[in-house]
Amino acid sequence: MPRVPPGARGGSRSPRPDGRTGGRTPITVLLIDDRSLFGESLAAAINAFAPDVAVSHQRSAAALADLPAVLRGADVVLVNIGRADPAKGGIGQLLGALAGGGSHPPVALLADRPGAAAADAAARLGLRGVLSGRMPLAEVIAALRLIHGGGTVSPDPGRNPG
Repeated sequence: MPRVPPGARGGSRSPRPDGRTGGRTPITVLLIDDRSLFGESLAAAINAFAPDVAVSHQRSAAALADLPAVLRGADVVLVNIGRADPAKGGIGQLLGALAGGGSHPPVALLADRPGAAAADAAARLGLRGVLSGRMPLAEVIAALRLIHGGGTVSPDPGRNPG
């Protein structure tokens, strides 16, 4: 059973120990990442190891072009900012649109270096968490389940983000 990531708060429905969804509809996750190889690889890895989580990948420009349609059907949105400043450029524009828009699924950031800028942006925008790109895959999956269940995830201050 995957560990809950450090810094996680809240609760979620536990997946069945046998790895099946138990007849439940999988959690649909929209992964927004401008690096196609990384985004497609992460989506494929999660889909292969977590039958109760279904991840699709979009680039930020495509997501911004028709955000309501892209968000339709998503249970959780994970925006990979890499090393970018979450307040600048296309990522900042996307996060601003998500924060300024009406109702949408819970949003979390995935950051290569989840430092103060990412944590501040997440808090300011009302996001549900910041995941580290250094987390093991099992912890990313556990974090997505937790966020879907109403919890929040913050970077572990005990880990070195750099």
